[in-house]
Amino acid sequence: MKKVVLIFLGVIVLLLGAAFILPIIYKDEIKAKLEQEIAKKVNAKVYFDAEGFSVSLFKHFPNITASLEDFGVVGKDVFRSDTLLAVPKFQVTVDIMSVISGDKIKVKAVDLESPRILAKVLKDGKANWDIYIADTTQTEEVDTSQSNVAVGIDSWSVTNGHIIYDDRSIPVYTKVVNLNHTGSGDFEKEVFDMNSQTSIDSLTINFDGVEYLSKKKVDADITLSMDLKNSKYTFKENNVKLNDFALGFDGWFAMPDTNYTMDITFKSKDNTFKSLLSMVPGVYTESFKDLEAKGDIAFDGYVKGTFNGVQMPGFGLNTKISNGSMKYSALPTTVNNINVDMKVDDASGNLEDILVDIQKFHLDLGKNPVDGRFKLKGLSKYDIDTQIKAQLNLAELIQMFPIDGMTLKGLYAIDVKAKGVYDTLAKRMPAVTAAMSLTNGYVKTSQFPAPLEQMNVNATINNSTGQMRDTKINVSNFRMILEGEPLEAKAYVENLDDYTWDIKVKGGADLTKMTKIYPIEGMTLTGRVYADIETKGKMSDVDAQRYDKLPTSGSAQLTNFTYSTKDMPTVKITKAEMSFTPQEINLTTFNGFLGKSDVAATGSISNYINYVLHENAVIKGNMSFSSTKFDVNEWMVDDPNKPATEDTPLTVVEIPKNIDFRLVSSLKEVLYDNMNLKDMVGTIIVKDGTVRMENLAFNTLGGSFIATGGYDSRDIKKPAYDFNLKINNLAIAEAYQTFNTVKTMMPMAQYIGGSVNVPEFSIKGLLKQDMMPDMATVTGGGILKLVQATLKESPVTQGFAAVTKLSNITPAELKDVILSAKIENGRVSYQPFDVKLKDYAANVSGSNGLDGSLDYKVKVDVPTGKVGAQVTSFLSSQLKTPVTNPEKIQLDLGVGGTFNKPQIKILGSSATGQLKSALTDKANAEVDKAKAQAQAELEKKKAELEQKAKAEAEAKLKAEQDKINAEIAKQKKELEEKAAAAKKKAEEEAKNKLKSLFNKGTSTKDTTKR
Repeated sequence: MKKVVLIFLGVIVLLLGAAFILPIIYKDEIKAKLEQEIAKKVNAKVYFDAEGFSVSLFKHFPNITASLEDFGVVGKDVFRSDTLLAVPKFQVTVDIMSVISGDKIKVKAVDLESPRILAKVLKDGKANWDIYIADTTQTEEVDTSQSNVAVGIDSWSVTNGHIIYDDRSIPVYTKVVNLNHTGSGDFEKEVFDMNSQTSIDSLTINFDGVEYLSKKKVDADITLSMDLKNSKYTFKENNVKLNDFALGFDGWFAMPDTNYTMDITFKSKDNTFKSLLSMVPGVYTESFKDLEAKGDIAFDGYVKGTFNGVQMPGFGLNTKISNGSMKYSALPTTVNNINVDMKVDDASGNLEDILVDIQKFHLDLGKNPVDGRFKLKGLSKYDIDTQIKAQLNLAELIQMFPIDGMTLKGLYAIDVKAKGVYDTLAKRMPAVTAAMSLTNGYVKTSQFPAPLEQMNVNATINNSTGQMRDTKINVSNFRMILEGEPLEAKAYVENLDDYTWDIKVKGGADLTKMTKIYPIEGMTLTGRVYADIETKGKMSDVDAQRYDKLPTSGSAQLTNFTYSTKDMPTVKITKAEMSFTPQEINLTTFNGFLGKSDVAATGSISNYINYVLHENAVIKGNMSFSSTKFDVNEWMVDDPNKPATEDTPLTVVEIPKNIDFRLVSSLKEVLYDNMNLKDMVGTIIVKDGTVRMENLAFNTLGGSFIATGGYDSRDIKKPAYDFNLKINNLAIAEAYQTFNTVKTMMPMAQYIGGSVNVPEFSIKGLLKQDMMPDMATVTGGGILKLVQATLKESPVTQGFAAVTKLSNITPAELKDVILSAKIENGRVSYQPFDVKLKDYAANVSGSNGLDGSLDYKVKVDVPTGKVGAQVTSFLSSQLKTPVTNPEKIQLDLGVGGTFNKPQIKILGSSATGQLKSALTDKANAEVDKAKAQAQAELEKKKAELEQKAKAEAEAKLKAEQDKINAEIAKQKKELEEKAAAAKKKAEEEAKNKLKSLFNKGTSTKDTTKR
């Protein structure tokens, strides 16, 4: 028996050891398989801590638990900066028996610790979680019933989760902070109960810019009956709390197809008025526990119907508050008699049928009652019936609803009645009778000690018919004082079909003090403004430009003004003065700084009334502008604290079409990109979406410029430019370093010292969307004069020397060289021009492409001896006499390739003709010599035959004479054939010699080796 027990204990120890060791042994294989599957199935960057990966049998014995630490998923492409999921610890538990049996693997539990989830949808509907890589080799539908993974989750949990759902296609934004969630359900069954418990420390929901829930606390305990076969989910026992407000749900929600169908009701559970107050944004704070509130509420509603892309379910909401009151324990005044009866109903789901009906609204703010009712039907043609009446003591109001650091005083009264339809298309509005007043108002904040005081406002709105033309708005009195400085205004507006106004404003304001009281986020304003302006008129007179019927007069001053934001340099106006007439604003003084640049301006702006009141109206101006030093660079970058760099991306600048400005400029110094422009004067015209420069003159790079041309953005997809330039004494090398166009069009300029004059040059083309020239569209041309310049060593001159074996090519003199250039079809072409390559005269013609390619022909005059021993030796051997003639030989060279890698070859030479002529003369002399020898032999033989003939008979002499004549003819023919053959042989030998000579001369590689 003892032996059996020992064997049994041994088996137990062996199994426990295997359970501990086997996961470690196979850890690398499991990790490698996991990485392989992720790479195949996930189009995202997935990371996890390899050392934090573990497989264990002991965490949830006897099940297998796989743990992963520092697990995350980062998007690609447009989502490359977004982390979809980051989980410090992720754990999955699998049933061990399902693994052993090899049947279906059952997932028992999933646990996530502190997950961070960012679910994002762009405006075009692209979602960052759409990262699954589909199997393109799969041709048949997969039978999921045969899957080897069965989701039979006993439990799941999320601890300290942080979730953001940002869907910009709807648009809706949801933020969940510190989510703790547990749940369970047997998903192997078709019908089962799913239980879940959820708590959220902070829930925010924003829909289309409106925050419906703001940092609300959530607790939810929900049981759902899950019918997976029919995709129907029914509420059973449940309780949901938003802050202190508890709700219960009943009904069901189903997803049988692409439609969502539902029939859900909800109702408050034993809620008090205080629990409803906890739903108000900003109320649920530490001070909420000190709020004393009483009263009863009833809250219920429903959602019923179908939701899809074109349909919404019907919904309704009922809220009643009875005998409510509220008071902060530390404050003396109570809000009493709060009674509200509100109904929202839209049974059809069509928002045009919605009804919002606040039948009753009453509360007493101390001794001041507020009464109102409000009824609205439809959301395009608003059918309104409302009445609001209140008299408030602001000092008491601030005691009931305290705002840190703010003091309010004064008596405020409002009485509004409105009934009818608001329809902008039909030009209808509700009949309105409204009056508002503020007496002895006072506003003071802790951020600025000076209060706004003695604030008095009286305003009325009346419209008895509902027609726009019968509207009358009268602000009969507006007055306030800030640190002893008054500001007064009156305004009367009537007839909203043809706006008729009478407005007066007089007074000053310290902008520093005003923005301390009413701060503007992201902006700082300082300075003092004073205005005394009166204006009257009708919109019809504005439209018809009958400015004589728009009496407008007055003046305005601005002193020590500054405007600064984080996105642009600071604007400072030391002093500005202007006066107004109906036709124009006259700017008599304007001195200040735009960033670091000092500016001064005077002039006039016209059609300003029309421009302010009409979107497409054109504002016109005629201004004089001056500066001693203007730095353009600080306005060319997004962040003024960062220097402008070549890597700063540019985009097309669209010039407004409703601006017509003429700006006469005088600037002593302008800093633009890497240039310093001096004494800039000229006229800049902004009109019809274009900017034109007229005779804009400036000095830079040692030369003077006059430019006329402009930029045209009317076709924003194809912005265009055109310029005419006149330049005097421009430093060539500096121009190459400064202007990218010079680098593209004239790459040789980097090796040229000296200056150039440009009597005339024009260039035009299109710009790409990064504001860089589209080189394929560039056209133009003109004259360039090189007065006194030199060409130093360059890849092209080095190639000349290597091919021709000529020395002393550089430095080349470019004196009084006139270049006639033409730009078309992507190339810059030059008419033939003469240069001196140090010891050699040359003529150059051809073109270089804007893509960097070269296509030039160069003719160089070289003394015969300079060509080298090859030519002179060959000529001497063929002519049988030394060549001593000092006449020059012309070499014809071709230049191809690119500037940095030129390809140079010899196309021909005048030596070819000289050699051919010499050899021809030699061959003709040989023929003449052969003819003379033949004639001498013939005469000798003839004499011998005559001697012999004397002894013979007359008949025999004649026969012999015929025979001799035939022989002479034969020999003469043979001699002529021999002479012709000698001539042909001499010519062939000359051609072969020349061919051998120039093949040796054009082989750069061979001559270099020699």
